[in-house]
Amino acid sequence: MTPAPDHAEQRSATDILLADPILGQCSRASLARALAHASPREVSANTVLYSAGEAASHFYLLVDGAITLVSPGGRRCALVGPRFGEEAASDANDYLTDALALEQSTLLCLPRSSMQALAAANPGLRTDLLLSLTSHLAGEHLMPAEKAPDRPASGYRRHAALGWLLVIVLPVLTMAGGEHLGLARHISMFLAIFGATMTMWVCNLADDYVPALFALLAILLTGLVPTPVILSGFASEGFLMALSTLALGAVVLSSGLGYRFMLWMLDRLPNTQFWHNVGMFITGLVLTPLIPTANGRVALLVPLYADMAENLRLQRGERASTRLALTCFSGASLLSATFITAKSVNFAVFNLLSQDGQGRFQWLTWAMAASVSALVLLVINGLAAAIWFRNRERRHLSKAGLLAQRKLLGRINTREWAAILGIAFMGVGILTSSVHKVEPSWLGFAMLYALLLCGMLNRKEFKEKVDWTSLLYLAGITGMVAAFRHLGLDQSMSVLVPVLGDNMRQHFALFVLLLFVLINLLRLAVPSNAVTVILASLLMPLARASGVNDWLVGFIILVFSDAWFFPYQCSYYMPFHELNTQSLVFDARRFLRFNAVLNVSRLLAVYAAFPYWRLLGIL
Repeated sequence: MTPAPDHAEQRSATDILLADPILGQCSRASLARALAHASPREVSANTVLYSAGEAASHFYLLVDGAITLVSPGGRRCALVGPRFGEEAASDANDYLTDALALEQSTLLCLPRSSMQALAAANPGLRTDLLLSLTSHLAGEHLMPAEKAPDRPASGYRRHAALGWLLVIVLPVLTMAGGEHLGLARHISMFLAIFGATMTMWVCNLADDYVPALFALLAILLTGLVPTPVILSGFASEGFLMALSTLALGAVVLSSGLGYRFMLWMLDRLPNTQFWHNVGMFITGLVLTPLIPTANGRVALLVPLYADMAENLRLQRGERASTRLALTCFSGASLLSATFITAKSVNFAVFNLLSQDGQGRFQWLTWAMAASVSALVLLVINGLAAAIWFRNRERRHLSKAGLLAQRKLLGRINTREWAAILGIAFMGVGILTSSVHKVEPSWLGFAMLYALLLCGMLNRKEFKEKVDWTSLLYLAGITGMVAAFRHLGLDQSMSVLVPVLGDNMRQHFALFVLLLFVLINLLRLAVPSNAVTVILASLLMPLARASGVNDWLVGFIILVFSDAWFFPYQCSYYMPFHELNTQSLVFDARRFLRFNAVLNVSRLLAVYAAFPYWRLLGIL
């Protein structure tokens, strides 16, 4: 074993590593580990350090002297940078050239094991060292130009200082105001935590799941509610369902089933933007009654959208790709209130119906009663998208190319069959849940266990392909809603009921308008599920007392509470945001502006269904 260098040599080795333009960019922790195995070496002139075909056992940094590389054909290649033996950091087992000392030289050697560990800790290192080796062989510097530092992202984070100031000041004001108004201390403390959390979301001070975790931590530390209550989100049906569908989505993506389905759909549809969007929307629509969480549906569809946009060669960030993204999003979420199995909160509204209402509004009758408003919502959004995103982008789809791609995929493999069986199991299980009485979340959990047990989803994919940040966000939101209800704050909002109740029977159209405004105001600070549960708990019993159909009020609440204006309000927009963060695919600003404006279509869809509901005797 080569003796470790003394203290002076260690200090020199540190300077050498940090001075190298490539290695100097590695993390200090990984460099410190590599330094423990670094050793200096003196070689005399005409020494052959290694030959082509030998095991690539070491990586070298030239401290002093001159080294040349000799190709198998005898061509001499001068070093372009102060390093050689880059093969030791790659997957290549052997050196590709000879290395010859032209004069007495001083080297710093790093063993292959250290370089492999260094490359694993710094993902871009292998590429940079490959370019370094290529530069030696080409005789010129081929390293890419240094990227300019990223500009701060546009949006609320420009005002981070003001946002953090509000996070600090608002809780203080809330506590002081609560004491002045005579609120119980634990209520004031919860509202202070709630206000700070909402401020972080509204001002976009951190990723969406971070404020949710802050709320959980703050409520846990203050002991405002029992631990099982605030952490109930991690054991909720929504969490289990989201975890299961995200895992299923990972199998669909990694197995190639999603890409196969996309190719099949493009091959069957007419080659126009209209039909491409129709196909994408129908895919989401089919999944809507089968997967009872918008997060899960979006997790399955986002990879399909990315593959489709790439295969159609849509211009990134332009109208056509943005329209397709919006279609994908709408297919997964626009008609969530139409099917009782589309969202877990729909079951909460169902449970609030009277016994007669639960007997009347089963899966099919619920969908039929909601069909006209759903159709109007679909038509308005479809026409508006066609006008808003009209473009002259030409099609680049070759049917012959599609056929070649499908042929290259070959027969359906085992993992694809596993994904198909998983989707079928979930679909059949949910549609027959009234027979076997097993909750959809447990069906999903059983499917997840089967995928893991059979090795269809390996450990690495389970860690990397499942969006754990979305799950943390969902659990945090669910826990906050549970705490909200545990503290009785939902009942405290009953001051809003008289105003709405007076108009519910006599002026139902005005009641709908007031409800639309109220929900949109509440949604600026309160999550969708919380708004739905709170208002449904208050207004559906009031509707029965006022002689108004309670299903109608619950359904309208579901339709309106899905409206959102800013990304922090919508957890299932996060996968689209993440996709665009990795690589610009669609125009997020245009997407968000369209979504904000078209929220009014929900109000129009409800009004348009009035005659139909009167015909059914619901209104």
